Amino acid sequence: MNAPVPPFVLRDAQHEEDTAPDQRRRNWRTVFFALGAVVAAALVLTVLTRLGGVEGEGTAPDPRQAVTVITVGARAFTPEIALSGEARPVRDIHVVAPASGVRILELLADEGQMVRQGQALARLDTAVANAQIRSAQAAVAEARSAAIRARDEYNRAESIRDSGALSAEQIGQRRAAADAADARLAAAEAALAEANARLAGGYVRAPVAGLVIDRQATLGAPVDGQTLFRIAGGNDLEVAAQVAESDILALEIGQTATFRLVNGAEVDGRLRRLASSIDPRTRTGEALFSLPRDSQVRAGMYLRGEAVLPQRRTAAVPQTAVLFQNGDAYVYVVDQQNRVSRRMVQLGMRDSGWVEIRSGLPLNTRVAGAGAAFLQDGDSIRPVTADAPAARPAAAPAAANDAKTEGGEKAAALRGRAN
Repeated sequence: MNAPVPPFVLRDAQHEEDTAPDQRRRNWRTVFFALGAVVAAALVLTVLTRLGGVEGEGTAPDPRQAVTVITVGARAFTPEIALSGEARPVRDIHVVAPASGVRILELLADEGQMVRQGQALARLDTAVANAQIRSAQAAVAEARSAAIRARDEYNRAESIRDSGALSAEQIGQRRAAADAADARLAAAEAALAEANARLAGGYVRAPVAGLVIDRQATLGAPVDGQTLFRIAGGNDLEVAAQVAESDILALEIGQTATFRLVNGAEVDGRLRRLASSIDPRTRTGEALFSLPRDSQVRAGMYLRGEAVLPQRRTAAVPQTAVLFQNGDAYVYVVDQQNRVSRRMVQLGMRDSGWVEIRSGLPLNTRVAGAGAAFLQDGDSIRPVTADAPAARPAAAPAAANDAKTEGGEKAAALRGRAN
């Protein structure tokens, strides 16, 4: 048996049945208004877009590449020529023993020692040399005796020429014999002088004053014409600097250069001789720079430095404008129709991001700067001045916003008239 339904429950059910159609109508009305709002928003957005694009946003974009255009002008350069080379004596004196076949008995000088002209550097074993001198002296005595005898015979023949005891031919023969004897005496005396000179008192002596930079003499070793000592005459050193072929003509006699030692110290040199020839393999020439005597430079040191040339003004472009192909430099020249064409150039000095143009590009020529690497010969470009970036100017967004605002106001006015 079913339980009875309370009256208040029956009343609530009846109320729900009566209000259901009204609720459904309200739900449909809400959906309808939402769809209408979406459609209206789309229409308003379309109107705003069209009105805002009147000022140029709706136009087709420029397909040309934006490239910075630079006008070639004069710029001041302070050229520096790179130098490198070995320090060596201005006068490199090689000292040998005055006699051969003798031994060194005593060494009297060493490397790094200053010596004066004629100073003894080593003492030699003079036993053999003295024997040679005595032999030369004996030869001189013999030649002198023979010369005296021959001269006396000729004089006697001359004294009896008129007597007829000797013929003219015999007198001539005695005269020739006397002259030959005198010649042999002179030769013997020269040999004796040579032996004395070679011995030089039994010492190896310095031919000039200077610094001993090398000693190859060994105590007790025999000498036979080899170099025993090397002397930097006057202790004057120079740098034999290798200079690139393109820089040689820019140097002048007396030009100052600064060289750096391995310890960081610097020394100034002065150009005393330009390169007289060019090495066909390295395309460099040897220029000689004299060094001061009181420097720390030693013979054999390898030095690097540079020579600063007088400042000059010449055509220049930024490094970004210069391109390379197969080792050749070129730029893109921009004509009046904003078309680019390749132009080969010869480069010079570089300084703070700028490159000197030695030839191929006159002043006031327009060239492509930033973005040139992406160009091809004959391309049309959208030029941008060097002072302005290649991107859109900052004022452009503001102008677009103004256009959008103006379009919004027009759309609002249209909606107001529609209402």
